[in-house]
Amino acid sequence: MREPESSRLNNLLSANNKLFLDIREYSMVEAQDKEYASTMMTLKDKMNGILTASLDLLFPPSCPSCKTVTGNTDKPLCGECFSQLKFIKTPYCSCCGRILSGGEENHLCGDCIKSSWAFDKARSIFSYEDVIAGLIHNLKYFGETTGIETIGWVSRQTAIIDDFDNSDFIIPVPLHIKRLRQRGFNQAQVLAKSIFPDARKKIRTDLLARQTDTQSQTGLSGKERRTNLNNAFFVKKPSALSKKNLLLFDDVFTTGSTVHECARALKTAGANRVEVLTICRADKIFS
Repeated sequence: MREPESSRLNNLLSANNKLFLDIREYSMVEAQDKEYASTMMTLKDKMNGILTASLDLLFPPSCPSCKTVTGNTDKPLCGECFSQLKFIKTPYCSCCGRILSGGEENHLCGDCIKSSWAFDKARSIFSYEDVIAGLIHNLKYFGETTGIETIGWVSRQTAIIDDFDNSDFIIPVPLHIKRLRQRGFNQAQVLAKSIFPDARKKIRTDLLARQTDTQSQTGLSGKERRTNLNNAFFVKKPSALSKKNLLLFDDVFTTGSTVHECARALKTAGANRVEVLTICRADKIFS
C-alpha cells in the first residue's frame, strides 16, 4: 500500500532535521583534514536532495506550458509540448535566417539579395508558434519567470547556438528605462543568461541603451517599425567596442528592424562584426 503523502512528508522532514543536526555537530569539530571536508560535502548534498524531494511533494513539478504535472524529470517541458516545438532547420537564408520553403542548402532570400542589413548574419532557434510563443508572451506580459529556465533548456537542444562561441560580448537588446521599470526585467537579458550559462561574464548591458521610449512594435508594418526605431539606440561606451565581434541577442525576430537599428549603432561605434541570435522567428516562410 502506498504511503500517505502526509506520512511521506513527515519522514522527509525528520530526515532533513537529522541531517541538519549531523552537519552542525561536524561543524563543531575542528579537524581540517580531507575526510572532514568530504563528509561535510556529502551531508550537504543529502540535505539538498531531501529539501528538493520535500518541495516536489508539496509542489509537484509541472509543465510551464500546459501545466500538466510532470513528476520528477530532468526535462522542464512535458513530452507533448516538446514535440510541438518547431526548431528552425535548413534551408534558411544565409544572411537573415529566414526560413526557406524548398531545397536543402542555405542561400540568400529575395529580400537580402535586394537590400542589406547592418548586422552580418542572423539566426533564430524556433518558429514563433504555440508553445514557445506562449512561454515568451507570458514572461513578457504576465511576469511568469518560471518559463525562463525552460526556454533556456529547450534552446540549448539545438546546435545553432554553437555558431556564436567566438563573440567577444553578448549584448541583449535593451529596453527603455520606462519600460524596464514597468516590467521589472529585460526579457532579452534574463533569457541570454539562461541560454548561455557558461558565458555570463560576456553578457554586457552597459554598452548599448535605448534612448527613445518608442511605440510598441506590435501591429506596425515593416516601414512603420523602421521609422519608429530610427535613432532609438545609442552606444554608451564606444571605446569598449572597437574591433570587437558582438552577438546581439533578442527574443523575437519579426521584420528585423530592432536588431538592424541596434547593429547600426554598434557598427558606427566601431564594432568589427555584429551577429544576431533570437529565440524565435515570427515572419512567414519565404518561397
